[in-house]
Amino acid sequence: MKRILIILPLLILAGVLILKENLLNRPKGFSGEGCLFCHKEMSDSDRSHPAAAFGCSSCHLGNAYSLDEKRAHATLVKNPGDLRVVEMTCGKPGCHGDIAARVKKSLMATNRGILKVVQDEWGNGYKRALGLEKPLGVRDLYGKQPPSNVPLDLYRKMCGGCHLWKEKEGGKGEVGRRGGGCSDCHVVDEEKMKNKGSLLIKHPKMTTRIPSENCVKCHNRSARIGLSYFGKFESAGYGTPYKGDGLSNRRLSGNRFYLDLPPDIHFENGKMICIDCHTATGLMGDGHLYDKMADQVDITCEACHSPRFGSNPEAQSLGNRLAALNGKIPEPGKNPMGLTRKGTPLYNLQKVNGKPVFYRKMDGRPLKLQGVNEPKKAHHNLKGHDRLSCQACHSAWVPQCYGCHLTYQKTGLQKDWISGKKTAGKWKEARSYLRFSTPSLGVRGDGRIFPISPCQVFYSAFGDAGQYLKAESFTTLNLSAFDPHTTREKSRTCIDCHTDPKTMGLGEGILYQSGEKRIFRPTHQPAESDHGSGLPFPLDGFVTLSGKPLQTGSKNGVRPFDANEIDRILSVDACVLCHSAYEDRIYEDFPKSLKRFETEQGLPCLN
Repeated sequence: MKRILIILPLLILAGVLILKENLLNRPKGFSGEGCLFCHKEMSDSDRSHPAAAFGCSSCHLGNAYSLDEKRAHATLVKNPGDLRVVEMTCGKPGCHGDIAARVKKSLMATNRGILKVVQDEWGNGYKRALGLEKPLGVRDLYGKQPPSNVPLDLYRKMCGGCHLWKEKEGGKGEVGRRGGGCSDCHVVDEEKMKNKGSLLIKHPKMTTRIPSENCVKCHNRSARIGLSYFGKFESAGYGTPYKGDGLSNRRLSGNRFYLDLPPDIHFENGKMICIDCHTATGLMGDGHLYDKMADQVDITCEACHSPRFGSNPEAQSLGNRLAALNGKIPEPGKNPMGLTRKGTPLYNLQKVNGKPVFYRKMDGRPLKLQGVNEPKKAHHNLKGHDRLSCQACHSAWVPQCYGCHLTYQKTGLQKDWISGKKTAGKWKEARSYLRFSTPSLGVRGDGRIFPISPCQVFYSAFGDAGQYLKAESFTTLNLSAFDPHTTREKSRTCIDCHTDPKTMGLGEGILYQSGEKRIFRPTHQPAESDHGSGLPFPLDGFVTLSGKPLQTGSKNGVRPFDANEIDRILSVDACVLCHSAYEDRIYEDFPKSLKRFETEQGLPCLN
């Protein structure tokens, strides 16, 4: 009897709960989560993640079984892409675990390269003082007792607002749009839409068709490739060119002015955006830790213009899945796909009916590819040009910033992007020269000839009383080799590379012959251009005619041309004025042609 008295109220209570549950007005296609009872007007984030199938809690966590707002939201994650929680959201078992692990090791998450360069500029003593056995990553700077020194303070306050560990919306304007882990790239920034009850009804759009705006919000400083590709050059800070009687209204973030220059040919003619070339492996990493972006990025010009195609079950499966997620590009099926230098399948480069077809990722439009050796061209096979990168000849211009002046005041306060708080130590940055020009050339660590640009730091430290601290101040002059992203179909001329002293790294000026001796007279004399730095050479000079390096990337293997290379470059300077075409037969065997010039009589050029 007692059992009946105990069980009966429980049965009545269960019946009431079941009845109440059945009376709830749930939206159509309800997945069984309480979230969609309130958020019934919510749109799908993407066709690959419909709310009816995935619900909300599989990504945003929270308590999906409670209809009470506070309880339901108690453990809610606003941004599932945040790297702090990604193992429980995007990267949980059965979802994107392998990708999430790779992303955490990518350079956009670790910033290892930037952190290494910043510390290298201050010398190895700073790194030894930290007692670190391995290179630092951004994640190491979070926590209660992170490593700390002057170069790391520079990073935290001048660079630390642009990496994947940064929380989404951690700041205003462009800075607030940066960060957020997976969401930084895969979520499109759109205006939030709410209903009359102030409930969000439009889910932020997720996509693998990542718009270039998501890339340029970060890649518009330093090498500025995100600007250059679209034909924008950050000009000097005083507003040139003027518009009417006022300053130009062409502004970048941070109120920076810009000029319109020829964009990259891939954008100008093909309307290609960043993701058309760059791959998931190159951007999200391959699971290894790198210090240099050149090591992580796997795409090359040759991948499309001199493609190699491959086909295996694993690659075909991956390519078909990526094309299906894209939704615009035809699935490769059994069609072979192009491969990057690391063997990553390019699902938007397919061999269809025996011919290569390149598809744009945003709209699936096929584009015609121009092959390097179709037809065979002399300038791509000229003896002596085998070390040239495509960028060395086809990059039209590069932004060059000479003389980066950093000042550090120990007593000032400045926002720390890692902690979000103002801390002691204030930094200011100023530049002596900001210009664009055809790129200077030099040698990258792998021996290939690439466009190079200076990374010059003039550091001045000031003490608590505002006094200049000479012993702590220094000058460091490094070179960087990279792709300027200003590709043009027409290459540089023979004259440009073989007679222009700036291209060789001597700097702007006049190069002439006096008897048997070559003489270079720089345009920018050191006394006029060094702004008190005490340098015995111009800021735009990387090497002397004798091959003595004036500036070099000693930490990354980048260097200017040596004496032998400069001599070989200049060996044709008299010839190219008349023999200006790559196809000219004197270049088929130039040493033989040079010998004829020196020994034979009656040659036309002798007159």
